[in-house]
Amino acid sequence: MQESPIPNRPLSHDEMIEVLRSNFVFPGEFPVTVIARSGSDFYARLHAMLEALQGETTFTIQERPSSKNNFTSYRIEIFVESAETALYRKEAIGKISGVLMML
Repeated sequence: MQESPIPNRPLSHDEMIEVLRSNFVFPGEFPVTVIARSGSDFYARLHAMLEALQGETTFTIQERPSSKNNFTSYRIEIFVESAETALYRKEAIGKISGVLMML
């Protein structure tokens, strides 16, 4: 039986950095998808956090509501200089009140 290359445990910080480096080009655009309950309050918190994190650097947010409009998927593109910055910003976005899931 062949051992799975993906460990059966949470990845360490260094392992996550290596995964990012092997799957994305840095500096460059980095995608983050956030699922939250629908409503303008969450969007305002998300936008404010991205402005604080990105400063003068650009970002985009695309909203896609669920069929019953109970939840919204926010597809975010942020420009980052490194895998470390990408991980830091993704973790910061994940701490916004109302985040139900991140991809």
